[in-house]
Amino acid sequence: MDPQAVPEDEHQINLVIAHDQGHLWNVRDVKLAWTKYRIVGYLVGALPRHPHQSTMMGLPLKLLPEEVTLLLEKGFAKPITYQEMAELPSSNILDTFKDLREKCYHEQIVAAVQQRKQEIETFVDTILEGKAKKIEKRKKANSAVVEKEKNELTRENVIREEMRKIQKLPEHYQVIEIFTENPFIDNLRPVAADWTFPTSKMDKLRYAVFKDVWEHDQYLTAGVKFGGDFLVYPGDPHLFHATFIIKCVEDMECVNNNDLVSWSRIATATKKTLVLATLDQYGKVSYQSFKFIEDEFS
Repeated sequence: MDPQAVPEDEHQINLVIAHDQGHLWNVRDVKLAWTKYRIVGYLVGALPRHPHQSTMMGLPLKLLPEEVTLLLEKGFAKPITYQEMAELPSSNILDTFKDLREKCYHEQIVAAVQQRKQEIETFVDTILEGKAKKIEKRKKANSAVVEKEKNELTRENVIREEMRKIQKLPEHYQVIEIFTENPFIDNLRPVAADWTFPTSKMDKLRYAVFKDVWEHDQYLTAGVKFGGDFLVYPGDPHLFHATFIIKCVEDMECVNNNDLVSWSRIATATKKTLVLATLDQYGKVSYQSFKFIEDEFS
């Protein structure tokens, strides 16, 4: 499939495939995934002003393999990659990048001066008051000089004096612009991307469960932090808590009782319901729910 041959659709997502993983780099695509297709993913990019933390992340949005497969199967997205992703940047691209970085730095110098000027104009009366007090303290030493200084102490002179103190923004203090999408995207060569998930028996089970729950108008995210495969939400996960922890098992009869107790206790402790999901003899998804009650589970 040639992505360039696919008609542009305002409701179709550009899904970038690289190293067997799917990412959304465009804000429009992320919004579409969240609001129209109930695909949540998780942000993995660093924020330029907060690079040394992991509680708030930015683009790109990384998708679960099940999310990628569902988007492609439903025709909600087109899988693309770019030839340039496997190549070193050309000299023209490097020169353009350096020019943009230099332009950005000079724009920040101007912005820093303007911001400092606004601060000075905001606090000029306080600065005037402080300078006047210092002049009064020197009045006995040389009254003539002091009187001259008082006459020259005006708002305009104070602003000019403070503006002369402003130093050029050091280059290592500049804010580095991180693009949410390749700024040269229109010049790249898109090619068809292969997507092979699911392949193994467990992959197929996980996808069958994910698809079945999704088709019942639920939201799903990864459930690994609660020991499951998926978390199920009644609404947007940004607004609701999960109500179910789904654990995919190939054979319900082979589930270890100790594991079942552990999974149930975790679910109950986090105010969720444990659900074991498997495929029945007809290949349809089957569910069993469990809840830990004191020393028993049902």
